[in-house]
Amino acid sequence: MGVLGALLLCAATGCTAELTADLKVDGESFVPTSCRAGQVNSFAGVDLIDDSGRTLRLVQSTSNKPSAIVLAGGDAIELGPCGAMMVTRQSSSVNDITNVMGDATLDCTAGEHSLSGTIVFKNCH
Repeated sequence: MGVLGALLLCAATGCTAELTADLKVDGESFVPTSCRAGQVNSFAGVDLIDDSGRTLRLVQSTSNKPSAIVLAGGDAIELGPCGAMMVTRQSSSVNDITNVMGDATLDCTAGEHSLSGTIVFKNCH
C-alpha cells in the first residue's frame, strides 16, 4: 500500500493520535500534541512531542517501568526510571510501523530536573 493508500485508510479508520495528558517537566506544563511509536527509533515505548518540538521519550522496560528522556534542541536530559507504563501494540499500522496505545503515571527527579503526571495515548505510529 502506498503512502496515499495509508493516508486514506487512516482517515477512514481513525488512526489519528489521541492524547490525554497532565504532565509537568521541571515544574512547567508539558502538553504533547503528537506521538510516535518507539519502533520508529528502534525502542519499545513512545515519543510524545509538544508544539515546540520538545520530546518526552518513554522507553519501556521488561518490568513496565519506563525510563524517561527529555529531548529539547540538541539536549538530552535522562531522568532514568520513572513511574509505571503500559504499552500495547494495536492491530493497525502505518508505513510498516505498528500503532501503539497505553498509559503512564510518572514521577521522577534527576538532579535539577523533574517529571510528573499522567498520560494516556492511542494511535501513535
